[in-house]
Amino acid sequence: MAAPVFVGRDAEVELLRELARAAAAGTGAAVLVEGEPGIGKTSLLDAAAGECGRLGMRVQRGAAEDLEQQLPFSAIGACLGLLTVTDDPAQARVARLLRGEGVLALSAAAANHQLAVTEAILDLVDAWCAAGPVAVIVDDVQWADPASLVVLHRLGRGIDEYPLLVVVATRATSRAEAAGLLRSLQSRGADLVELAALPEAAVTALVADRLGAPPGPRLGRLVAGAGGHPFYVTELLAALTREDRIRVVRGTAELTPDAADAGMPRSLLDTILRRLSFLPRKERETLQQAAVLGRAIDVGELAAVLEMPAMALSEVMFTALDAGVVVDAGPYLEFRHALIRQALCEGVPEQMRTALHLRAGQVLTASGAPVERVAEHLIAGTALDAGTLDWLVASADELMARAPATAVRLLRRALAAVSEERAGELRFHLVRALIWESSLEEAEQTAREAIRLDPDPHRRSTLYWLLMDALFRQGRQADAVQVATAALAADDLPPADVGRLHGFCAKCRFFLREHQAAANAAALAIKHGEQAGDGYAVGLGRLVQGVLRFVEGDIGQGLALSEQAIADLGKGVLPDMPAGQCVLRGYCLLQLDRLDEAEQELADALVSNQRYGGPYLTLVHALRAQLRFLTGAWDDALAEIEAGLEYPDPLGDKPWLRGLRRLIAIHRGEPVPEATIVAQGQGGAAEAQYVYLDTWARVLQEEPARAQHCLDLFYPFWEHASARDHLPHRVMYHICPDLARLAAAAGDRDRAAALVAKTEELAAAQPAVSLTATARLCRGLAEGDPDLLLAAAESYADCGWRLYEAQAREDAAVAYAARGDAEPARAALTRALDLYTAMDASRDIFRADARLRRLGVRRGRPGSRKRPKHGWEALTETEHRIALLVASGMSNPDIAAQLFLSRRTVQSHVSNILAKLGIRSRVELAVTAHQRATSP
Repeated sequence: MAAPVFVGRDAEVELLRELARAAAAGTGAAVLVEGEPGIGKTSLLDAAAGECGRLGMRVQRGAAEDLEQQLPFSAIGACLGLLTVTDDPAQARVARLLRGEGVLALSAAAANHQLAVTEAILDLVDAWCAAGPVAVIVDDVQWADPASLVVLHRLGRGIDEYPLLVVVATRATSRAEAAGLLRSLQSRGADLVELAALPEAAVTALVADRLGAPPGPRLGRLVAGAGGHPFYVTELLAALTREDRIRVVRGTAELTPDAADAGMPRSLLDTILRRLSFLPRKERETLQQAAVLGRAIDVGELAAVLEMPAMALSEVMFTALDAGVVVDAGPYLEFRHALIRQALCEGVPEQMRTALHLRAGQVLTASGAPVERVAEHLIAGTALDAGTLDWLVASADELMARAPATAVRLLRRALAAVSEERAGELRFHLVRALIWESSLEEAEQTAREAIRLDPDPHRRSTLYWLLMDALFRQGRQADAVQVATAALAADDLPPADVGRLHGFCAKCRFFLREHQAAANAAALAIKHGEQAGDGYAVGLGRLVQGVLRFVEGDIGQGLALSEQAIADLGKGVLPDMPAGQCVLRGYCLLQLDRLDEAEQELADALVSNQRYGGPYLTLVHALRAQLRFLTGAWDDALAEIEAGLEYPDPLGDKPWLRGLRRLIAIHRGEPVPEATIVAQGQGGAAEAQYVYLDTWARVLQEEPARAQHCLDLFYPFWEHASARDHLPHRVMYHICPDLARLAAAAGDRDRAAALVAKTEELAAAQPAVSLTATARLCRGLAEGDPDLLLAAAESYADCGWRLYEAQAREDAAVAYAARGDAEPARAALTRALDLYTAMDASRDIFRADARLRRLGVRRGRPGSRKRPKHGWEALTETEHRIALLVASGMSNPDIAAQLFLSRRTVQSHVSNILAKLGIRSRVELAVTAHQRATSP
């Protein structure tokens, strides 16, 4: 048995008890337990699990395995019960996703599958936390796979808001990836428990606990040689007891004379081997072979691998159970401690180990075992035979979905051992596995070689597609176009693939700003797609036509084409080439002031991209943040911004998010984050299109006396707006109000007139309420006409642009005051201040007050113009709804589904809510909401 942790570990146990009680009460925490092998980490986790169980917490416990370091989510999957059959529908759904069921039916090499699995696991834990307190306990994290480490890292974010205790144990010297997890958890306030050697008094107590009496002088000196290592001490005592070398006489445990002469074993492993020496040779060899195959022992499988009768093997296992070498772990037996397994393994020659693994892989292949279990043994084994090669080809889809890194290693080993006749299908699968693994440069090289060598035209066509996919993911659209051109020139290209290749070319050329070539390719995609009856090719072509119309400023036609693309493609995401049709439609609706429809469409885009880890997640959050910026829901915009910044950004849209965050900070008079792009030309073309946001932020912070300087800096972005930069005048017009104010302040009549002419031209060509309002505002500022400015404000109110409405009313108030109309000036100012207050735009409040005061106009009614910062009154409408849903017991994923948000956005909102209410956890929020609802 393991050493009782209560011996010499009182402080550590009490810390875990306190944290468990806090988590059960609603305030979560993370704990890192660190120490050398056998120092008592697992025993401490036993104590933590026991305390959590007594408190009524849901306890999820598991351990990482050294053989599974390349199996994604193996450690966290074992911990959360995702690797076994379950009756829990939520667990079963995540388990199916983890196994990759159905994913490859959508694509040849699905992208970002791990992102989707990570989000699903976090959703599951979130749902558990909504139902009650949860403990997630993971041992041997030094062996955890990278995907599990990412999940644990994400669980540590904002953990104090949840009834969640995360406890991880690791050896003092960990792999770099595991060390990174420990640093991330510590940086968020995790407690570090470093288990040191037991003091002498604790060792004495441990001996007394094991033997029923304290040690005598000779035994005390012997166990002192264990250096306070509890496992070492217990194994030594077990070996001496087994050898009958300890006597208890007159209340003292002492060595027999012959034992006193034997001395201390040289190492802990020697001690373990000494303890196991009593086993007959056959039994010991059987346990050594079992140890090679892993910590868990399935007696039936082991009997097949060793070609040993099940009854005979059972007798060996019963002996091992009686001796404390293995323990009953439910469906399996397990070696009681990793060090026992290590000691047994070290007695097996390397050649025998590899042969055992190969044999295990062959047996498991024949029995239909999960592919990842077969593969972990084949990886550790020797060369693959013909039957194993057949299994590898047949299981390639499932294996790369479940364990792409393992699939890559096995496929490479197979390629080195087969003839060219069979190499084609193996190279094909290797390319796909490399893309799954995100080893894109290697996928590219392998795909080029496979295309050159493979005689199968259908397989070669798919390889062209995979090669383009790998290049596109690296941001190498020009190279992808070259590959597509080469594929289209091939004599034996299947006709059904021609349309898709043209569609791919069209998309790449759009991102390369080769708009005419993109249009030509899109037309060919539609033509060949219609001939082949391929809706995907037709949809890609129409989508590219739609984005081209959009960047040319024809928003209505862009919307129509996006809707045709949705009809062709559906609303889902094909992982090989996500099309973004819902994103385009949402963007068009936003530009047409159809904000409710845009909200719904972008919610659909969010769901589909989350499901498959699509590349448009950052862009979707940016569009949702832009919508909320315009409508003045800035706290909600900030939640979208924070959520979007956490995702990968293959399209370069994060500068948009950061730019909006800076603008909000400036309007609120808060510290302004640093600019994200210092000068135009830095970063790629995608990032460069957002440089204007940094310049906009700079000019907003300048003094009014520098209006001409600011106009000189900012106006060129409007003057040179073009389809080529994907920001035409029709999309950029939201900067015109500030440009018109600068022109008016600087007395620059030429630029003021140019702004009027262009905005009126745009409004006449494509009517939209906000565009009409902007044209009126520009003319009103140029002419100093308060009635026109007030009309602009009313139009902004009609389309929901709250900041723009407030600023237009402020401008109208200034114009009224300038011509001596104090009452309409005061009314306009009062309404502007009300709007600014609702947005917490303190900088705008101060400026408006100052401008009108200089003209002799003061606000219509006295009192504070500051929105509450704390309490329920400080919550936005969205935050208030989320707070009540949290208080009702709903999880973040459930709230996200109900409110058409992402789980990350909801999490950002919850953090803001807790901060505004001055509480720490969701449990406290529920109590506060109940008290508020029942108070008179």
